[in-house]
Amino acid sequence: MALSPIAKATLQATLMSAGSNVVAQAITSYREEKPFELDSQALFQFTTSALILSPLSFLWLEGLESRFPSFINDKPTATGKAKTNKKKPKLNVRNTVAKIIVDQVIGGAWNTVAFIATMGLLRGQDYEVIKGQIQNDFWPIMLAGLKLWPFVSILNFTVVPADKRLLVGSLFGVVWGIYLSLMAA
Repeated sequence: MALSPIAKATLQATLMSAGSNVVAQAITSYREEKPFELDSQALFQFTTSALILSPLSFLWLEGLESRFPSFINDKPTATGKAKTNKKKPKLNVRNTVAKIIVDQVIGGAWNTVAFIATMGLLRGQDYEVIKGQIQNDFWPIMLAGLKLWPFVSILNFTVVPADKRLLVGSLFGVVWGIYLSLMAA
C-alpha cells in the first residue's frame, strides 16, 4: 500500500530531522573533545517535534499554492471556458512574490514559535518557561532563518513541483536542523 503524499512527506522530513540531530550531537561531541554518545532523549524530542510539525508544514505549503498558484496554465476563451495551454506554464511572478513574503513572515514566525513550544512541551517544561524561551529565542532563530529560508522559498516556488516542496525544504532543513539542535542543546 502506497503512503499518502502527506504521510510520505512527513516520514521523509522526520527521518531527515532525526539525522540532523545526530549530526548536531556529533558536532557537539567533537567541539567539546568528548567521545560521541548518542543522547536518545534529545533525538526522541527532536524527531517527535518533526513528526508533529511536518504535516502542518505540508498543509501550509499546499494552502499557499492553492491561494497563490505559481504557474498560469489556462487561458479563458471567448466563451469563458478555460482552454488548456500546450506551452510550458508561465510563472505567475505576482503570486510567487506574495507566496514568498507570506511564507517568510507568517509561516516563518509560526514555525519558529511552534518548534520552540513543541520542544518545551516534549521536555516537560511549564507554560512560563516555554513563554520565556519563545521571548528569548524567537528573534535569533527568525533572523538566522532569513539567511537560508528566503532562498529555499524562491527555489521551491519557482522550480520545484508543489508535491515535492516539503522534501526540498526538508533537505535544506537538515542544515537548519543541525543549527536548531545546537541551539536547543
